[in-house]
Amino acid sequence: MNKAITAALLSALVCPGTGHFYLNKYNIGSLISAVSLSGLVYLLYQAVARAKEISDQILSGAIELDVNLIYQMVTEQPSGAQAIYVSIATWAFIIGWLIGVIDAYRLGHALDKSQGKTDKP
Repeated sequence: MNKAITAALLSALVCPGTGHFYLNKYNIGSLISAVSLSGLVYLLYQAVARAKEISDQILSGAIELDVNLIYQMVTEQPSGAQAIYVSIATWAFIIGWLIGVIDAYRLGHALDKSQGKTDKP
């Protein structure tokens, strides 16, 4: 398997930026990883905060232990500034991941080409 495909698969399946580390492009790999993973960490933080808020309401008796009610509260969309931050974090994660895969393939293809390892049918 050539370096372009290996780098793209690493970035797609393991973590954004991993393909760049495989290609010894540590600075860009670190940047892509930081952007994508910071978006993911923020989303996870918000999910845990929402779960804690709901569980605290259940434990205090403010809401009853009803699956439909809990489901409705969990799926409720955030509002105000929180909605904007969640949207930004989501797009940072998705765009970082896509850029990581595409750029890893592009850099790997250029490296394969310079080493004369292009696949020719």
